[in-house]
Amino acid sequence: MLAESRELLDEVMGMVSIHGRSVMVAIYDEPADHLSLWFVSLPNPALENVPAEPPGQTMGRFITQGTPDGARTFRVRYWAYSAIIFEIPYYVRSDRGHRTSYNSRPGT
Repeated sequence: MLAESRELLDEVMGMVSIHGRSVMVAIYDEPADHLSLWFVSLPNPALENVPAEPPGQTMGRFITQGTPDGARTFRVRYWAYSAIIFEIPYYVRSDRGHRTSYNSRPGT
């Protein structure tokens, strides 16, 4: 599935929901000319049920929080259960530094 960073998280996850299985979401940030790939699991009652993400949050803002512990448990307001998201590394440019969220901690 393809999404833009300015799209609302709730709307993108609504599209994820209709697939009925785990999904790879490609997020394109046009101003930065950056593509990132994210695995999103199905909501699962076995996961810790975390609070829903705030309404009105964009995909760009959501993914800038990263996944500092390798994966992140999250929930959107209309899901009864939480799901897991993590970034899928696909390409590292050699002409500029790149830091993936799964192997770095914000602020370090």
